[in-house]
Formats: sequence, structure tokens, C-alpha cells
Amino acid sequence: MKLNKTVKSIFGWILYLAILAGLVYGIPKALAFFLETDYPMASITSGSMWPSLKKGDLILIKGVGDKEEIGINDIIVYQNPKGFTIHRIIKMEEKTLTTKGDANNVEDLPVEYEKVIGKIFTINDKPLRIPFLGSVSALVNKK
Repeated sequence: MKLNKTVKSIFGWILYLAILAGLVYGIPKALAFFLETDYPMASITSGSMWPSLKKGDLILIKGVGDKEEIGINDIIVYQNPKGFTIHRIIKMEEKTLTTKGDANNVEDLPVEYEKVIGKIFTINDKPLRIPFLGSVSALVNKK
């Protein structure tokens, strides 16, 4: 009888860990598919977008195919030599766009459209953000 309980307990833990691993692996893969980007989530690591986005927020990123899918005031994610930047579009030219953090006093250098990863997923024109979860993600991904 005791052996039967032990086997059930071990099986239960294996099943629990398999489901947990599926969620940890599956959720980002599902989000990448539905949001049409290889980078479906990002952590806010600075206060440059305060008050719209706060340090420690986790945000979702919707992929964009071309410059017609973005516009002035959209918050975008673009690649730079140090990683990614998440700022608001303030100017759009023919080959480049210019962004600025909401809390920053100066605008960023112009960026080519090809560097844009996507724009922030919004609901009713407000960024969908999950407070504090970005801090956990940044801590886990810290090298």
C-alpha cells in the first residue's frame, strides 16, 4: 500500500514538472506565433518611459511587417548595438524614424525601419503591461 502511494506521488510530481516545463516553453512560443514576432515579450529595465511603462514591467510586443503598420506616438521596440530600446515614435522620415523616451529630455538618434522589432501590444490604446513580472524575467535572464 505504501509503495503504491510513493509511485503515485512520484508520478504526480513528474506530471506537475512536465506541465510546468510545457508552460514555461509553450507560452513564449504561442505568443511568438500569435504576435508574429521572434521577440514577443520584453522587460522594462529603465525609467525612460515613465509614466506609461515602469521599470520592472513585462510588456508584449506585436511584430510589424513594414513602416505602414507604425505611426507617430506608437511605442516601438528596436534593436541597437547594446540590445533593444523601447521608446515612443516622435518623427517619421522616408528611411528613418526618431524616438524618445517619455521621461527623457532629448530624442534618440534616428533609426532605420529595418531595426524595428515591433510595437507594444495595446488594449484600448493603452500599453498592456504586467507590473513586476519584468523584474523576475530580467533576474532569471541575467548573465
